[in-house]
Amino acid sequence: MDRLPETCLWPACVKTQPFDRQLDAAVAGGFDAIAVGGLTHDALKSQGMTGADIRALTEGKGVRLGHYDGFTDWAPVRFDDSIPPLAQSVFDFSTEAVLAICADLGLHSVGATGAYRPGRFSVNELADGFAAFCEQADRVGLWVDLEFIPFWGIPDLPAAWDIVEASGARNAGVLLDTWHFCRGNADLEYLRNLPTHAISAVQVAGGLTPSSGMSLIDECLTLRTAPGHGDLDITAVLGLLARQETIRSIGPEVFSDALDAEPAESVGKQMAEGLSYALEIMGRSHGD
Repeated sequence: MDRLPETCLWPACVKTQPFDRQLDAAVAGGFDAIAVGGLTHDALKSQGMTGADIRALTEGKGVRLGHYDGFTDWAPVRFDDSIPPLAQSVFDFSTEAVLAICADLGLHSVGATGAYRPGRFSVNELADGFAAFCEQADRVGLWVDLEFIPFWGIPDLPAAWDIVEASGARNAGVLLDTWHFCRGNADLEYLRNLPTHAISAVQVAGGLTPSSGMSLIDECLTLRTAPGHGDLDITAVLGLLARQETIRSIGPEVFSDALDAEPAESVGKQMAEGLSYALEIMGRSHGD
């Protein structure tokens, strides 16, 4: 990784804050960009803001809008009924709606995942759907990052890379979340042998040890920490990510009950410190 990627604050870190305060967190942490999802876009539009207004608010604070956060309509189904209702609302946006939001806000990338039952579809079915969406995205200059999530349809890095590679898409790569990797199939040897152009985006987070009987999804949504804190050792995966040569974006995605109660600026600074910790292990520093 010869250059520092765009640094992105993912909304999970400040999910209880209104959008303008999310921007304040990004500013406090010195992030280049912030991701945004369809629910936030629609809420701001319902308040009377235009896309130009949203872009002006963001750019006026010295931040840019980067990723669309949470797209699933590339797959045969947007989500299974077993997906929690809040997640269903996040993912319930059509391909056409997401592309329109990206155009409205001037986004450069789409963060995609699969919210279906593991094993429900073949790799060929998924690769065909992903390729079709990537072709649409490419026509309007969008990059697509495919994220694996251990308790949903794309459970691990091999599954995500199989889809991306089979799709043949020239504008796509894998989004690796360190929490998802370490709390799922943490196959370091697979990551070590992965082509150096495979990972295009990274989300960083540590984690706390869950209580007995806690589900993985509940752990994911409440017990993450900034990198360098907590009990989850992410140093090995970060060290191997330094081998990846085409990472375009990196930033924290920390779902945390503790952070939800803190001021936006405090969260932004903590996330910046965590990102600096991660980048140092990867051989870079925040601000290079």
